[in-house]
Amino acid sequence: MTAKEQQEFDSNPLWSTEGQILWLFGEQHEYPGLLTIAEISRRLLLSQPTVSYTLTQLLKKGKATTCQVDRREVWGTSDQVMAWLRKRRLEAERIQSEREEARERVTKTNEALADAATQLREVCAGRGVSVSTFGGYGTDSDEPRKLSLLLAVDDPEAAVWLVGRMSRPVPGEDAPSDERWAEHIEHVEELLSCFEWAGWSEHEHDYFTEYDDETGPVLYTTLRRTCMAFDVEFHPSTAQLRLLPHEYPGGWPQVFSMLDDEVVIELGGDVDEQMERVTERAGALGLLDATRVEVDPVADVSLRQFMAVQLREHVFEEIAQYREKSLQDAVGDLDADPYLQTYFATVVDVFGRDALPDLVPNAAVHGIAAWCWRNDTEVEAWHVPDDVLMARINIAVTKKISDYVDPYEGVDWPGLETALTDSEWTLPDGRAISGLFGEGWQEVRDSVSEKLTTWRRLDEDLLGPAATLRLLTIGGSTSYTWTWWGQGRWAAVCRAIVEDAVAGGIILPAPYDGLGSERFIADLAEPDQLDDEALEWLIDMPAADVDGPRGLRFHDASKPISRIVEPVDWDLE
Repeated sequence: MTAKEQQEFDSNPLWSTEGQILWLFGEQHEYPGLLTIAEISRRLLLSQPTVSYTLTQLLKKGKATTCQVDRREVWGTSDQVMAWLRKRRLEAERIQSEREEARERVTKTNEALADAATQLREVCAGRGVSVSTFGGYGTDSDEPRKLSLLLAVDDPEAAVWLVGRMSRPVPGEDAPSDERWAEHIEHVEELLSCFEWAGWSEHEHDYFTEYDDETGPVLYTTLRRTCMAFDVEFHPSTAQLRLLPHEYPGGWPQVFSMLDDEVVIELGGDVDEQMERVTERAGALGLLDATRVEVDPVADVSLRQFMAVQLREHVFEEIAQYREKSLQDAVGDLDADPYLQTYFATVVDVFGRDALPDLVPNAAVHGIAAWCWRNDTEVEAWHVPDDVLMARINIAVTKKISDYVDPYEGVDWPGLETALTDSEWTLPDGRAISGLFGEGWQEVRDSVSEKLTTWRRLDEDLLGPAATLRLLTIGGSTSYTWTWWGQGRWAAVCRAIVEDAVAGGIILPAPYDGLGSERFIADLAEPDQLDDEALEWLIDMPAADVDGPRGLRFHDASKPISRIVEPVDWDLE
């Protein structure tokens, strides 16, 4: 071999048998890439002895290695063989892990079946039903086998009993999905919206949910306002909303149950009809008006002391926080204001002494109407000729004020002043309210404007929106406003008056003497739409005698509901 031939031979491995075999190993791209001597011989057209000899030389040089695959000797590079051995080890570990998992699953299944068999024996005891299991570990292996549970019955009566037991619903089978629970929560929030507007707020944990196979899904929450609370249950499957006495009264500040007994509200129709039904019942219970309280005579705390605690917790501390002052400094500023001194001494401590400082927008509206329109203004000095017309004006005032009161933003005093002093403001029948007061309108207008300006100053400079609404709620919860339209109990009061009149033989005003009492009660929701005869009938019931049914002015139903509380003897000083 010449030097050139030797150089070409050395530079081209395919000139040698070793090179050809290593080249063939490199061409094996499919796993595992290992070849037998016979396969190498066939592909390279070499004799098997030559291939065997060459592989032995490559093994000595560490360029090739061998292993057993399915009882066959195969060859490849060291990397190829190591990769195959690693793969086989991992596969063996996977198979072993799967066997152990399968063994664990069978064991747990067998334990659960054994427990179920024990329970079934207890349930079926004395019923003519035998309960047995078979299977488990085989005699020729330590591997567990699945148990089978067998119930055997040879008595028809026992079989009927067994069928009845097995026909019961599967526990939790009909439990709502997360999406369905969310729909139930949205539904109950709509039902409780009237309470939210009346100042009731949900517990900090919102809604608790529970599913029972017999009662279905149930949603729970607690509504709180000032120092009162009641619990709520919503049962979607039976279309019931239940208002319950609060189960955990006490604490400090002390919490009292708003209800003494359970109230079940049957829900029917669409969601708007259901909301209307809830509002009607809640209003009749006094839950949409400010809470009036009496202190139990056995308590060591007086009503005045009790109310002092509520004012501190829910008014004075609110003012201090709003003004970023200490409680002592904030209260000192209130004491220095002459108008507030008078308001606290008369309205809060006397006329509204039994009204909690709740934040109830509708009651606050009445507070503005009572103390910025009717009382301490020239409205009384220029009182219109009859009570029916005055009632119409009161309703118009209440409706107008409600447009400017928001439980979160407070009172829009500038807008309200403009509205109540507008000379073009009219009743529904088109009569201008300014014209009803005649030449006294300017005095009425100026005095009302003065009161509204005073309350705006108090709101902005001393009280803040929330405390202002709480104090006005007290002002709208006195005997002056017991008979006013717009309170939560209005529908219930009207129903009591009409039903008592019908029971006492009093004829309803036309046209309701023909349309019936239910139509009259429904129309009383907007009394300013009635004619004078119907409105006068509601107020004083002219046809009744001294011992007969009473109209709105003197009917017992117009008196607010009062809750009895028994405060603990804390250090109230």
